[in-house]
Amino acid sequence: MKKHYIIGDVHGMYKQLLSLLKKLPKDSNVIFVGDLVDRGEDSAKVIKLVRDRAYQTVLGNHENTMLFYFKDYFSEMSIDEVNKKWTPWLHENGGKETLISYKIWDTPHPSKAIIQQIKDDLSWIEALPLFIEIETVHKSQKPVVISHSNISKVWHLRERTKDLAHFKDIATRTRDLEHHVQSNIFNIYGHTVTKKPTLTSTHVNVDTGAYKYGTLTAYCVEDDVFIS
Repeated sequence: MKKHYIIGDVHGMYKQLLSLLKKLPKDSNVIFVGDLVDRGEDSAKVIKLVRDRAYQTVLGNHENTMLFYFKDYFSEMSIDEVNKKWTPWLHENGGKETLISYKIWDTPHPSKAIIQQIKDDLSWIEALPLFIEIETVHKSQKPVVISHSNISKVWHLRERTKDLAHFKDIATRTRDLEHHVQSNIFNIYGHTVTKKPTLTSTHVNVDTGAYKYGTLTAYCVEDDVFIS
């Protein structure tokens, strides 16, 4: 049986990702908690690897922001206007590094091949789910759900159309972890950086700060262990 390894926020740290993947069994079922992009220098390579190997991932807030940036990038706005509008993302949240990885930062006329690559990646990102529920039952006897952020307290809203926007906001952005929330799922997520992964009877936070502390971590659902 293939074991599930859930990998924390990569944030463009391609070399760290390769090193971690080498430690996992070759037939691993690899799933990411989102935020593949920004901050690190190789976001484009990270996305290519994940896509080429058909790994699963959920949508992170950084992928979501990337989608909105490129909507403006491909609009009638000038590049100067676009970059001014998105200054916080570019210079505080690692967006500039993502553009450099795609070879379009300070490049007035990117090639057609690069533009097509970006559009293909955006289409792929746009189709990413907010959560992935796997069949394996955790030792807690709860179904396992992977999301970018902790969704335990809003899990019941996932199928309510009128609450979808709120659910998406919580699933991709919240840092209100509320560890004490009792839920009928075992939630594995990232988004909030911790020096060491967090493991309780209800959840796992597997974001150990690949870009900040230099550590990328995977959690094996079946073995209940971490690999960094």
